Amino acid sequence: MKKLRYLLPALALLLFACDTDDDGFYNAVYVQAAGLMTIENPSATYNAGDVVLVEAHIPRLLPEAGQSELLDVRATTGANSFQFSFFLEKLNGSQWELVDVTGNFVAGTDGSANVGFFVQGFLEFDGVADEYLFDGGVRVMQPGTYRLNFSNNTDDFEKVFLRSNSPGNNLVMNIFSSSPSLDETGVFEFTVN
Repeated sequence: MKKLRYLLPALALLLFACDTDDDGFYNAVYVQAAGLMTIENPSATYNAGDVVLVEAHIPRLLPEAGQSELLDVRATTGANSFQFSFFLEKLNGSQWELVDVTGNFVAGTDGSANVGFFVQGFLEFDGVADEYLFDGGVRVMQPGTYRLNFSNNTDDFEKVFLRSNSPGNNLVMNIFSSSPSLDETGVFEFTVN
């Protein structure tokens, strides 16, 4: 019985010491920003063979709501890159179908990408521009109604989600950015003739 008296407080301490704050455990911070991703030369109508270009940038010094000083993104994260993703869908009757863009991705001059049924874009830090940069696009080859979908599985689905690739124990920065190119559902819809 004496052992049980010592065991119960020890168990209680262990239960109270458990950290249920995953963001605190993983050192994650969240930032809201505007206009960090745009569709270059957006048009409601494209021709077969045209490239729909995506441009994304994150300045090293980023304004933060409610703060008088700019947030130094590079110093905060230690990251050499940020990542985001989008995919192409084509309207087939009343259903949107995922389009494999493997052979139709056109790399730009900044950043890099992994490509398949979605594009995982990497904004890489450019010391001269003092920004994280990405540009690249999808060549649409067949007529139809399409959309680039940037929505994500968070409460901010209408915003582009950019995540730092922070090394070691550095903070991971999650940026949710509104975009003038996207509608309230997080997509850019267009037609190909």
